[in-house]
Amino acid sequence: MKVRLIYLAAGNSRRFGSNKLLYELEGRPLYRHLLDRLDSLCRRHVDWEVIVVTQYPQIYDEVRVGNIRAVFSPDSQKGVSYSIRAGLEAAADAQACAFFVADQPCFTEESAEAFLENMERNRAELGCVTCGDQTGNPVWFSRNYFPELLELKEDHGGRKVLKKHPDQILYFPILDAGELQDVDTL
Repeated sequence: MKVRLIYLAAGNSRRFGSNKLLYELEGRPLYRHLLDRLDSLCRRHVDWEVIVVTQYPQIYDEVRVGNIRAVFSPDSQKGVSYSIRAGLEAAADAQACAFFVADQPCFTEESAEAFLENMERNRAELGCVTCGDQTGNPVWFSRNYFPELLELKEDHGGRKVLKKHPDQILYFPILDAGELQDVDTL
């Protein structure tokens, strides 16, 4: 199954105070932590590919040097729907897409791979990671839902589509809530 891992590295970091994606964490920019894990697991799955969507020239240039497909999306500053659209347009051949966010540096390679394999094996229409009663990223969308994602406006993300179709969601539990934490403040 052709699965595209759309890595959203285009946020505006309003609460952080500066571009958090470039913030150094353990000697690397924040955005590299999960991206490096996703790149590693895609090397083991020939039909999976990472597509990075960013509005930042530095991230775009750095990612492309590493032979990861990148999409430059200056409109992403207007809201997440623009990033989603840019990622889906680059993933036109995909049978499903999983959206990951670049500000979750603790999400493990093992959890990412288990989530993706479970969604693929079950031919999930929609999917979401959970820990207890908390839901989070990544999220999964089969090709059937791409048109709805493309209709999103401004700062509305995929959650809007998930809420519309709760009976279609395959939930994937993880044990460590820390993996779902995003970095919003210093």
